[in-house]
Amino acid sequence: MEIINELNSRLQDNESKLNQWSEEHLSRIVIPLYSSVDLRLAEYKIAPVDTNVFPAGFNNLSQLYRDRAGILFRDALTRKYNGIKKILIIPELHTKNKFYWENIYALSGILRNAGYEIEIGIVSDEFQVGESYFETVSGNKIKAYKAFQKDHRVMISGYDPDAILINNDFSEKCPKTLRDIVQPVVPPVEIGWHTRRKDIHFQFYNKLASEIADILDIDPWIISIDTRFVSDTDFDDYDERVKVAGHARELLSDLQNQYKRHNLSTKPFVFIKSNSGTYGMAVISVSDPEDIINLNSDGRKRMRVKKGGIQVRDIVIQEAVPTCLKLRENLIAEPVVYMVESEVAGVFYRTNSGKNEFENLNSRGMSFEDFPVEGGMEKSVKPVFSLISKVASIAAGYEIEKIIEEGGCRE
Repeated sequence: MEIINELNSRLQDNESKLNQWSEEHLSRIVIPLYSSVDLRLAEYKIAPVDTNVFPAGFNNLSQLYRDRAGILFRDALTRKYNGIKKILIIPELHTKNKFYWENIYALSGILRNAGYEIEIGIVSDEFQVGESYFETVSGNKIKAYKAFQKDHRVMISGYDPDAILINNDFSEKCPKTLRDIVQPVVPPVEIGWHTRRKDIHFQFYNKLASEIADILDIDPWIISIDTRFVSDTDFDDYDERVKVAGHARELLSDLQNQYKRHNLSTKPFVFIKSNSGTYGMAVISVSDPEDIINLNSDGRKRMRVKKGGIQVRDIVIQEAVPTCLKLRENLIAEPVVYMVESEVAGVFYRTNSGKNEFENLNSRGMSFEDFPVEGGMEKSVKPVFSLISKVASIAAGYEIEKIIEEGGCRE
Protein backbone atom coordinates (compact mmCIF):
# COMPACT_ATOMS: atom_id res chain seq x y z
CA MET A 1 0.00 0.00 0.00
CA GLU A 2 1.62 3.21 -1.21
CA ILE A 3 0.89 5.49 1.75
CA ILE A 4 2.15 2.88 4.25
CA ASN A 5 5.30 2.17 2.26
CA GLU A 6 6.10 5.88 1.96
CA LEU A 7 5.53 6.53 5.67
CA ASN A 8 7.55 3.48 6.70
CA SER A 9 10.43 4.66 4.53
CA ARG A 10 10.35 8.11 6.12
CA LEU A 11 10.19 6.53 9.59
CA GLN A 12 13.31 4.53 8.84
CA ASP A 13 15.18 7.59 7.57
CA ASN A 14 14.27 9.58 10.69
CA GLU A 15 14.49 6.85 13.33
CA SER A 16 16.94 8.65 15.61
CA LYS A 17 14.91 11.89 15.54
CA LEU A 18 11.70 9.98 16.32
CA ASN A 19 13.35 8.17 19.22
CA GLN A 20 14.55 11.48 20.62
CA TRP A 21 11.05 12.97 20.22
CA SER A 22 9.54 9.99 22.04
CA GLU A 23 12.04 10.10 24.89
CA GLU A 24 11.43 13.81 25.43
CA HIS A 25 7.66 13.36 25.78
CA LEU A 26 7.90 10.20 27.89
CA SER A 27 10.19 12.04 30.31
CA ARG A 28 7.51 14.72 30.89
CA ILE A 29 4.43 12.59 31.55
CA VAL A 30 3.22 9.25 32.83
CA ILE A 31 1.36 7.33 30.16
CA PRO A 32 -1.18 4.59 30.90
CA LEU A 33 0.15 1.14 31.78
CA TYR A 34 -1.91 -0.25 28.93
CA SER A 35 -4.21 0.98 26.18
CA SER A 36 -5.70 -0.06 22.87
CA VAL A 37 -5.88 2.04 19.73
CA ASP A 38 -8.38 1.56 16.90
CA LEU A 39 -6.67 2.53 13.65
CA ARG A 40 -8.30 3.39 10.34
CA LEU A 41 -6.20 3.11 7.23
CA ALA A 42 -7.35 4.71 3.98
CA GLU A 43 -5.49 4.89 0.68
CA TYR A 44 -4.44 8.42 1.58
CA LYS A 45 -4.06 8.56 5.38
CA ILE A 46 -3.86 6.67 8.68
CA ALA A 47 -5.25 7.87 12.00
CA PRO A 48 -6.56 6.59 15.34
CA VAL A 49 -10.32 6.83 15.79
CA ASP A 50 -10.46 5.67 19.41
CA THR A 51 -8.02 5.18 22.28
CA ASN A 52 -9.18 3.01 25.17
CA VAL A 53 -7.26 3.30 28.42
CA PHE A 54 -8.99 0.25 29.94
CA PRO A 55 -8.91 -2.14 26.97
CA ALA A 56 -11.23 -5.15 26.95
CA GLY A 57 -10.15 -7.61 24.31
CA PHE A 58 -7.04 -9.45 25.48
CA ASN A 59 -8.80 -12.68 24.50
CA ASN A 60 -8.53 -11.59 20.86
CA LEU A 61 -4.72 -11.58 20.97
CA SER A 62 -2.88 -14.63 19.66
CA GLN A 63 -0.73 -16.61 22.09
CA LEU A 64 2.42 -15.05 20.70
CA TYR A 65 1.10 -11.59 21.49
CA ARG A 66 -0.11 -12.67 24.93
CA ASP A 67 3.40 -13.87 25.72
CA ARG A 68 4.83 -10.57 24.53
CA ALA A 69 2.30 -8.63 26.60
CA GLY A 70 3.34 -10.57 29.71
CA ILE A 71 7.00 -9.66 29.17
CA LEU A 72 6.14 -5.99 28.67
CA PHE A 73 3.86 -5.92 31.74
CA ARG A 74 6.60 -7.40 33.90
CA ASP A 75 9.22 -4.98 32.56
CA ALA A 76 6.95 -1.97 33.16
CA LEU A 77 5.78 -2.98 36.63
CA THR A 78 9.29 -3.93 37.78
CA ARG A 79 10.68 -0.63 36.54
CA LYS A 80 7.96 1.46 38.20
CA TYR A 81 6.98 -0.45 41.32
CA ASN A 82 9.69 -2.60 42.82
CA GLY A 83 8.50 -5.67 44.75
CA ILE A 84 5.02 -6.16 43.29
CA LYS A 85 3.91 -9.77 43.49
CA LYS A 86 0.15 -9.66 44.09
CA ILE A 87 -2.24 -7.80 41.77
CA LEU A 88 -5.97 -7.23 42.18
CA ILE A 89 -7.80 -6.73 38.88
CA ILE A 90 -10.89 -4.51 39.06
CA PRO A 91 -13.19 -5.51 36.16
CA GLU A 92 -16.42 -4.21 34.73
CA LEU A 93 -19.56 -5.73 36.20
CA HIS A 94 -21.21 -7.17 33.09
CA THR A 95 -22.77 -10.31 34.53
CA LYS A 96 -24.17 -11.36 31.11
CA ASN A 97 -21.24 -10.36 28.90
CA LYS A 98 -19.35 -13.61 28.56
CA PHE A 99 -17.01 -12.12 25.95
CA TYR A 100 -15.89 -9.49 28.44
CA TRP A 101 -15.17 -12.14 31.07
CA GLU A 102 -13.15 -14.04 28.47
CA ASN A 103 -11.03 -10.88 28.29
CA ILE A 104 -10.53 -10.94 32.06
CA TYR A 105 -9.65 -14.63 31.91
CA ALA A 106 -7.03 -13.90 29.23
CA LEU A 107 -5.62 -10.85 31.05
CA SER A 108 -5.35 -12.84 34.29
CA GLY A 109 -3.53 -15.62 32.43
CA ILE A 110 -1.09 -13.17 30.85
CA LEU A 111 -0.16 -11.74 34.26
CA ARG A 112 0.01 -15.13 35.99
CA ASN A 113 2.33 -16.43 33.29
CA ALA A 114 4.47 -13.34 33.92
CA GLY A 115 4.86 -14.46 37.54
CA TYR A 116 2.15 -12.52 39.39
CA GLU A 117 -0.47 -13.74 41.83
CA ILE A 118 -3.86 -12.54 40.56
CA GLU A 119 -7.30 -12.14 42.11
CA ILE A 120 -10.43 -10.37 40.87
CA GLY A 121 -12.17 -7.71 42.96
CA ILE A 122 -15.53 -6.10 42.19
CA VAL A 123 -16.05 -2.41 42.93
CA SER A 124 -19.77 -1.77 42.52
CA ASP A 125 -22.72 -0.81 44.67
CA GLU A 126 -24.69 -3.49 42.81
CA PHE A 127 -22.35 -6.26 43.97
CA GLN A 128 -23.20 -6.97 47.59
CA VAL A 129 -22.27 -10.65 47.91
CA GLY A 130 -18.87 -11.66 49.23
CA GLU A 131 -17.95 -13.69 46.16
CA SER A 132 -19.44 -14.86 42.90
CA TYR A 133 -18.58 -16.78 39.73
CA PHE A 134 -18.72 -15.40 36.20
CA GLU A 135 -18.69 -17.57 33.10
CA THR A 136 -16.65 -16.82 29.98
CA VAL A 137 -17.79 -17.50 26.42
CA SER A 138 -15.50 -20.54 26.28
CA GLY A 139 -17.04 -21.98 29.45
CA ASN A 140 -14.32 -21.05 31.93
CA LYS A 141 -15.33 -19.77 35.35
CA ILE A 142 -13.90 -16.70 37.06
CA LYS A 143 -14.21 -16.22 40.79
CA ALA A 144 -14.58 -12.60 41.88
CA TYR A 145 -14.83 -11.05 45.33
CA LYS A 146 -16.29 -7.89 46.77
CA ALA A 147 -13.46 -5.34 47.08
CA PHE A 148 -13.32 -2.91 49.99
CA GLN A 149 -11.03 -0.26 51.43
CA LYS A 150 -9.37 -0.60 54.81
CA ASP A 151 -6.61 1.61 56.23
CA HIS A 152 -6.22 3.26 52.80
CA ARG A 153 -5.69 -0.10 51.10
CA VAL A 154 -8.03 -1.85 48.67
CA MET A 155 -8.34 -5.58 49.26
CA ILE A 156 -10.62 -8.58 49.22
CA SER A 157 -11.14 -10.96 52.09
CA GLY A 158 -7.86 -12.74 52.80
CA TYR A 159 -5.93 -10.97 50.04
CA ASP A 160 -4.04 -7.71 50.39
CA PRO A 161 -2.61 -6.85 46.93
CA ASP A 162 0.53 -4.89 46.16
CA ALA A 163 -1.09 -3.11 43.21
CA ILE A 164 -4.51 -2.50 41.66
CA LEU A 165 -4.99 -3.00 37.92
CA ILE A 166 -8.20 -1.43 36.62
CA ASN A 167 -10.07 -2.90 33.65
CA ASN A 168 -13.21 -0.85 34.23
CA ASP A 169 -13.77 2.50 32.51
CA PHE A 170 -16.15 3.71 35.24
CA SER A 171 -18.42 5.58 32.85
CA GLU A 172 -20.81 6.72 35.58
CA LYS A 173 -18.62 7.80 38.47
CA CYS A 174 -15.23 7.65 40.13
CA PRO A 175 -15.66 5.08 42.95
CA LYS A 176 -14.71 6.19 46.45
CA THR A 177 -13.32 2.72 47.18
CA LEU A 178 -10.38 3.41 44.85
CA ARG A 179 -9.57 6.92 46.08
CA ASP A 180 -6.93 7.95 48.62
CA ILE A 181 -5.20 4.59 48.78
CA VAL A 182 -1.51 3.82 49.19
CA GLN A 183 -1.23 1.04 46.61
CA PRO A 184 -0.41 1.88 43.00
CA VAL A 185 -3.58 2.10 40.88
CA VAL A 186 -2.94 1.58 37.16
CA PRO A 187 -4.19 3.11 34.99
CA PRO A 188 -5.34 5.88 37.34
CA VAL A 189 -9.04 5.76 38.10
CA GLU A 190 -9.24 9.50 37.40
CA ILE A 191 -9.10 8.79 33.65
CA GLY A 192 -12.32 6.79 33.50
CA TRP A 193 -15.06 7.97 31.14
CA HIS A 194 -16.68 9.86 34.01
CA THR A 195 -13.85 12.35 33.40
CA ARG A 196 -12.29 11.67 29.98
CA ARG A 197 -13.41 13.62 26.92
CA LYS A 198 -12.70 12.58 23.34
CA ASP A 199 -12.25 16.11 22.06
CA ILE A 200 -9.46 16.66 24.60
CA HIS A 201 -7.74 13.42 23.62
CA PHE A 202 -7.75 14.29 19.93
CA GLN A 203 -6.55 17.83 20.63
CA PHE A 204 -3.47 16.33 22.24
CA TYR A 205 -3.13 13.67 19.55
CA ASN A 206 -3.33 16.15 16.65
CA LYS A 207 -0.78 18.44 18.27
CA LEU A 208 1.64 15.54 18.68
CA ALA A 209 0.89 14.34 15.14
CA SER A 210 1.89 17.77 13.81
CA GLU A 211 5.25 17.42 15.58
CA ILE A 212 5.73 14.00 14.00
CA ALA A 213 4.79 15.41 10.59
CA ASP A 214 7.51 18.07 10.95
CA ILE A 215 10.09 15.36 11.64
CA LEU A 216 8.93 13.25 8.69
CA ASP A 217 8.44 16.28 6.42
CA ILE A 218 4.88 15.28 5.50
CA ASP A 219 1.51 17.00 5.45
CA PRO A 220 0.15 16.58 9.01
CA TRP A 221 -3.31 15.89 7.53
CA ILE A 222 -2.05 12.44 6.52
CA ILE A 223 -1.81 11.32 10.15
CA SER A 224 -4.31 13.70 11.85
CA ILE A 225 -8.05 13.42 12.40
CA ASP A 226 -10.24 16.54 12.50
CA THR A 227 -12.52 16.43 15.55
CA ARG A 228 -15.04 19.14 16.50
CA PHE A 229 -16.78 19.47 19.88
CA VAL A 230 -20.48 20.34 20.22
CA SER A 231 -21.99 20.79 23.68
CA ASP A 232 -25.45 20.32 25.12
CA THR A 233 -27.21 18.46 22.31
CA ASP A 234 -30.53 16.62 22.25
CA PHE A 235 -31.21 14.55 19.14
CA ASP A 236 -34.90 14.32 20.01
CA ASP A 237 -35.16 18.09 19.54
CA TYR A 238 -35.48 19.30 15.92
CA ASP A 239 -33.70 22.62 16.54
CA GLU A 240 -30.82 20.79 18.24
CA ARG A 241 -30.43 18.52 15.21
CA VAL A 242 -30.34 21.62 12.99
CA LYS A 243 -27.53 22.96 15.20
CA VAL A 244 -25.54 19.73 14.92
CA ALA A 245 -26.14 19.65 11.15
CA GLY A 246 -24.64 23.13 10.88
CA HIS A 247 -21.44 22.02 12.61
CA ALA A 248 -21.30 18.90 10.44
CA ARG A 249 -21.72 21.03 7.31
CA GLU A 250 -18.71 23.15 8.28
CA LEU A 251 -16.51 20.10 8.82
CA LEU A 252 -17.68 18.42 5.61
CA SER A 253 -16.89 21.60 3.69
CA ASP A 254 -13.40 21.74 5.18
CA LEU A 255 -12.88 18.07 4.37
CA GLN A 256 -14.03 18.60 0.79
CA ASN A 257 -11.36 21.27 0.43
CA GLN A 258 -8.75 18.86 1.78
CA TYR A 259 -9.96 16.16 -0.62
CA LYS A 260 -9.56 18.57 -3.55
CA ARG A 261 -6.07 19.51 -2.34
CA HIS A 262 -5.11 15.83 -2.26
CA ASN A 263 -6.84 15.02 -5.56
CA LEU A 264 -9.37 12.68 -3.95
CA SER A 265 -12.56 12.02 -5.88
CA THR A 266 -14.51 10.34 -3.06
CA LYS A 267 -17.14 12.15 -1.02
CA PRO A 268 -16.20 12.93 2.60
CA PHE A 269 -18.32 11.81 5.53
CA VAL A 270 -18.21 12.21 9.30
CA PHE A 271 -18.89 10.22 12.44
CA ILE A 272 -20.97 11.75 15.21
CA LYS A 273 -20.11 10.29 18.60
CA SER A 274 -20.79 10.82 22.26
CA ASN A 275 -17.87 12.80 23.69
CA SER A 276 -17.31 10.12 26.33
CA GLY A 277 -17.85 6.40 26.49
CA THR A 278 -16.94 3.28 24.61
CA TYR A 279 -18.31 -0.03 23.27
CA GLY A 280 -19.21 1.69 19.99
CA MET A 281 -22.40 3.12 21.49
CA ALA A 282 -23.93 6.47 20.45
CA VAL A 283 -22.22 6.57 17.05
CA ILE A 284 -23.68 7.39 13.64
CA SER A 285 -22.09 8.24 10.29
CA VAL A 286 -23.39 10.85 7.82
CA SER A 287 -22.29 12.32 4.52
CA ASP A 288 -25.15 14.81 4.17
CA PRO A 289 -26.03 17.23 7.00
CA GLU A 290 -29.71 16.85 6.07
CA ASP A 291 -29.46 13.24 7.30
CA ILE A 292 -28.96 14.62 10.81
CA ILE A 293 -31.98 16.88 10.62
CA ASN A 294 -34.11 14.04 9.25
CA LEU A 295 -32.71 11.40 11.62
CA ASN A 296 -35.31 8.66 12.11
CA SER A 297 -36.47 7.27 15.45
CA ASP A 298 -33.86 4.48 15.44
CA GLY A 299 -31.07 6.98 14.84
CA ARG A 300 -32.34 9.32 17.54
CA LYS A 301 -32.57 6.40 19.94
CA ARG A 302 -29.00 5.41 19.12
CA MET A 303 -27.77 8.91 20.02
CA ARG A 304 -29.92 9.21 23.14
CA VAL A 305 -27.85 7.21 25.64
CA LYS A 306 -24.35 5.81 25.95
CA LYS A 307 -22.96 2.99 28.08
CA GLY A 308 -24.71 2.62 31.42
CA GLY A 309 -27.85 4.31 30.13
CA ILE A 310 -26.31 7.75 30.64
CA GLN A 311 -27.90 10.46 28.50
CA VAL A 312 -25.76 11.84 25.69
CA ARG A 313 -25.38 15.61 25.88
CA ASP A 314 -21.92 16.49 24.54
CA ILE A 315 -20.75 15.09 21.20
CA VAL A 316 -17.88 15.22 18.77
CA ILE A 317 -18.18 15.40 15.01
CA GLN A 318 -15.17 13.61 13.62
CA GLU A 319 -13.65 13.23 10.20
CA ALA A 320 -14.31 9.68 8.99
CA VAL A 321 -11.49 7.60 7.56
CA PRO A 322 -12.79 4.85 5.26
CA THR A 323 -10.90 1.63 5.76
CA CYS A 324 -9.16 0.19 2.71
CA LEU A 325 -8.10 -3.04 4.44
CA LYS A 326 -9.72 -6.24 3.21
CA LEU A 327 -8.91 -9.64 4.64
CA ARG A 328 -11.00 -11.45 2.05
CA GLU A 329 -13.47 -10.45 -0.61
CA ASN A 330 -16.07 -8.09 0.89
CA LEU A 331 -14.63 -8.52 4.41
CA ILE A 332 -13.23 -5.17 5.48
CA ALA A 333 -11.11 -4.75 8.59
CA GLU A 334 -9.34 -2.32 10.88
CA PRO A 335 -6.30 -3.04 13.06
CA VAL A 336 -6.64 -2.78 16.84
CA VAL A 337 -3.27 -2.23 18.49
CA TYR A 338 -2.71 -3.15 22.15
CA MET A 339 -0.04 -1.17 23.95
CA VAL A 340 1.84 -1.67 27.22
CA GLU A 341 3.05 1.83 27.98
CA SER A 342 4.52 2.98 24.65
CA GLU A 343 5.33 -0.47 23.23
CA VAL A 344 3.15 -2.59 20.99
CA ALA A 345 2.02 -5.68 22.89
CA GLY A 346 -0.17 -7.13 20.15
CA VAL A 347 -2.51 -6.54 17.24
CA PHE A 348 -5.67 -8.11 15.90
CA TYR A 349 -8.17 -7.26 13.19
CA ARG A 350 -11.73 -6.13 13.88
CA THR A 351 -14.09 -7.09 11.07
CA ASN A 352 -17.82 -6.74 10.49
CA SER A 353 -19.46 -8.51 7.58
CA GLY A 354 -22.57 -6.33 7.90
CA LYS A 355 -20.72 -3.03 7.41
CA ASN A 356 -18.99 -1.28 4.54
CA GLU A 357 -15.73 0.67 4.51
CA PHE A 358 -17.48 3.91 5.53
CA GLU A 359 -19.23 2.55 8.63
CA ASN A 360 -18.44 1.88 12.28
CA LEU A 361 -17.08 -1.66 12.62
CA ASN A 362 -17.28 -1.56 16.42
CA SER A 363 -20.95 -2.52 16.40
CA ARG A 364 -23.29 -5.49 16.38
CA GLY A 365 -21.98 -8.26 14.11
CA MET A 366 -18.27 -7.53 14.62
CA SER A 367 -15.75 -10.33 14.90
CA PHE A 368 -11.99 -10.59 15.36
CA GLU A 369 -9.21 -12.27 13.46
CA ASP A 370 -5.53 -12.85 14.18
CA PHE A 371 -2.99 -10.38 12.89
CA PRO A 372 -0.48 -12.52 10.97
CA VAL A 373 3.02 -12.80 12.39
CA GLU A 374 5.64 -13.65 9.80
CA GLY A 375 9.32 -13.38 10.59
CA GLY A 376 8.70 -12.00 14.08
CA MET A 377 6.47 -9.25 15.38
CA GLU A 378 8.89 -6.46 14.48
CA LYS A 379 8.60 -7.36 10.78
CA SER A 380 4.87 -8.06 10.84
CA VAL A 381 3.57 -4.92 12.54
CA LYS A 382 4.13 -1.98 10.25
CA PRO A 383 6.32 0.70 11.87
CA VAL A 384 3.69 3.34 11.12
CA PHE A 385 1.07 1.30 13.03
CA SER A 386 3.40 1.29 16.03
CA LEU A 387 4.21 4.98 15.74
CA ILE A 388 0.62 6.20 15.45
CA SER A 389 -0.40 4.00 18.39
CA LYS A 390 2.52 5.31 20.44
CA VAL A 391 1.47 8.90 19.69
CA ALA A 392 -2.08 8.05 20.83
CA SER A 393 -0.78 6.54 24.09
CA ILE A 394 1.34 9.63 24.74
CA ALA A 395 -1.74 11.78 24.08
CA ALA A 396 -3.54 9.75 26.76
CA GLY A 397 -0.66 10.55 29.11
CA TYR A 398 -1.20 14.26 28.57
CA GLU A 399 -4.91 13.69 29.24
CA ILE A 400 -4.03 12.13 32.59
CA GLU A 401 -1.81 15.09 33.44
CA LYS A 402 -4.56 17.57 32.56
CA ILE A 403 -7.22 15.68 34.55
CA ILE A 404 -5.01 15.44 37.64
CA GLU A 405 -4.14 19.14 37.40
CA GLU A 406 -7.84 19.99 37.22
CA GLY A 407 -8.58 18.07 40.42
CA GLY A 408 -8.93 14.46 39.34
CA CYS A 409 -12.21 12.62 39.76
CA ARG A 410 -15.46 14.44 39.02
CA GLU A 411 -18.64 13.62 40.89
